[in-house]
Amino acid sequence: MINIGSRLLKIARMLGKCSKPADIGTDHAYIPIYLIQSGMCSSVVATDNRKGPLMKAERNIEKHRLSDRIELRLGDGLKPIQEDECDAFIIAGMGGVVIAEILEASVEKAKKAEALVLQPAYYDEVLREFLLHNGFRIETESLVKDEGRIYTIIKARYDGVTRSEDILHLHIGRALFDNRDPLLNEFLERRIRIQTRIVEGMRKSVKRDEQVYAKEYNLLNKMKEAYDNLFTG
Repeated sequence: MINIGSRLLKIARMLGKCSKPADIGTDHAYIPIYLIQSGMCSSVVATDNRKGPLMKAERNIEKHRLSDRIELRLGDGLKPIQEDECDAFIIAGMGGVVIAEILEASVEKAKKAEALVLQPAYYDEVLREFLLHNGFRIETESLVKDEGRIYTIIKARYDGVTRSEDILHLHIGRALFDNRDPLLNEFLERRIRIQTRIVEGMRKSVKRDEQVYAKEYNLLNKMKEAYDNLFTG
């Protein structure tokens, strides 16, 4: 059984059982290998837009004797996937802007998926806003700590309902509060420190945009209020 890190393991487990998922930007193909070995899926399509990672993935797949169960494809985003071919998509380790662009470029394929498991490396708020404004329901979110960093994992599915969200929950998912995620305390503390630096930097700037400053200041206050309500009340 392949040994994968806590981040990839959490992603795989959030996906759960499915028929034929696609791992977009697979890199070393660790997630597809785990999905097959754990019995969660019977076959997987693994894609990447660079030949180098696909060569690494091919070596790993051959090492674990899974060449007949994992199919590799070169291409951008969901484009290498045929219509109705895969019932779920995993997109992990990219920025939230890039993930949103990938989904937008092949939105009809994304709409048909039974599950989207997305792990933005940053700009989570851009991805959440895209999902909510384009009819995707965020079913759950979870935090995972790997090599000292905390990552957010989002599971979503299209239901056609357009939604809006408070600025706080665009930046820190509502489901993390609803589920009282075990890492939320630490995650909120870190986000408050980062947001404080942003606000302080803008406050000292002689050329600051007052509207942008007010927005960032409001977000900081909402983060602090949420932290106080949860952990110091």
